[in-house]
Amino acid sequence: MAAGTAPSSTTLPHCRAAQLRLSGHLQGATQSLLGTLTVSNRTARACALPVAPSRATLVIGTQVLPALTVRMSSALAPPGAPARRLPARGKVVVGIQWRNWCGAPRGNVHLAIALTVYRTETRRVGVGLVRTPVCVDHKFSSRVAVSRFIRNA
Repeated sequence: MAAGTAPSSTTLPHCRAAQLRLSGHLQGATQSLLGTLTVSNRTARACALPVAPSRATLVIGTQVLPALTVRMSSALAPPGAPARRLPARGKVVVGIQWRNWCGAPRGNVHLAIALTVYRTETRRVGVGLVRTPVCVDHKFSSRVAVSRFIRNA
């Protein structure tokens, strides 16, 4: 490797859920909740990220909500370049949008979120008091769209 070049994400160890910390918020959008989560590396070692989280877990109290995780459209994703490397003490962001909640509880709830990164789930983070998304159609699953990991601007 040439002097001054950083190792590629393929030579870095995978980011482990234990070294990641989430923070963020969601707010009301048209028939949904939309926001960003910041994923911080708590350690002094860089690590490799997958393209995107494989799952977003939504929790109200002790209840894990049944919701399908899908890829967010690029039009709704946060601006910035995709990231596959998380520097030591660095940060990236993930866009998140929750739609079509027909289950219980409904209304104003205290919501927590976790992300699955390389098969392990991060520690849940509270995103505050939110109003659950509108139930648009009982025939369809509740969906949580997540973006790629994006370099923090």
